[in-house]
Amino acid sequence: MKKNLLYLVVFAGMLGLASCSSKGSFESDVRKMADYRCKVKKLEAKDPTDESAKKELDAVMKEMDQYREKMQEKYKGKEDDKEMNEKADKIMEEVMAKCN
Repeated sequence: MKKNLLYLVVFAGMLGLASCSSKGSFESDVRKMADYRCKVKKLEAKDPTDESAKKELDAVMKEMDQYREKMQEKYKGKEDDKEMNEKADKIMEEVMAKCN
């Protein structure tokens, strides 16, 4: 779980550093990652002996890792954009606040 959370934080930072020219795409990318994070949170909250939840969690984690790698490549070289990083953090917090 800590590894997953670390990946999410790193990814949010990477997305946060994207340029303003792709604002709509950027926001969509951050929201998609936040949705993955929400799914992971919900699955981790299920009974640890629930095998179907474990399998689903593994599948979601695999998808999320693939998406994270894709986004790291997409936003490569934009690591120093503080404004976008702050925006990504805000979007991530907004989505996670609604995650039940």
